[in-house]
Amino acid sequence: MHATIRAVDVAATAATTGDGDPLGTVVLASSDGPGGTRLDLWPDAASAARTGADRVYRVTDVMHGLAAGRRPLFAQVTWINGDGDPARADAAEYAGRHRIRPAVHGIEGVVEVLVLRSDDHRVVVVGLATGRETHQEVQRTIMATALLPDEDPALLTGADRIDLVRVLSAELPTAVRS
Repeated sequence: MHATIRAVDVAATAATTGDGDPLGTVVLASSDGPGGTRLDLWPDAASAARTGADRVYRVTDVMHGLAAGRRPLFAQVTWINGDGDPARADAAEYAGRHRIRPAVHGIEGVVEVLVLRSDDHRVVVVGLATGRETHQEVQRTIMATALLPDEDPALLTGADRIDLVRVLSAELPTAVRS
């Protein structure tokens, strides 16, 4: 599965992309004014590329939370590895799968987490939750986890940007698979 992320006019979000129907769509409010962001999920890279988006991401991991199936109200979008270093992207994905995911999996209110990676090694983590406080609890939990013995702190430099925004609409596929 693949994804595209584009800025949108939230008043026109009901319209299709004009490039076929995505498997799923999440529309997010802007954190700093009018407009918003649209995340579309596509069955393959070719479908995603036809949208004309600046970057196509591969969905590398999906975590269904305890609130899976409920309507998400808030999203945290975390942008990692803006410089495109493959080693940093690998380290971030490893930390996510082996340290962070086990730590946050049992937090009430987490609907779904999508991990996206582009061909140029940018990583975006989209966490969907039923409340803003859920994202705060996830952050506290992550910060309290100790690095695993095989993690290199020099490669885990943190997020480039974190956006905590309202979810305007979410139509997630029932069986997202990486």
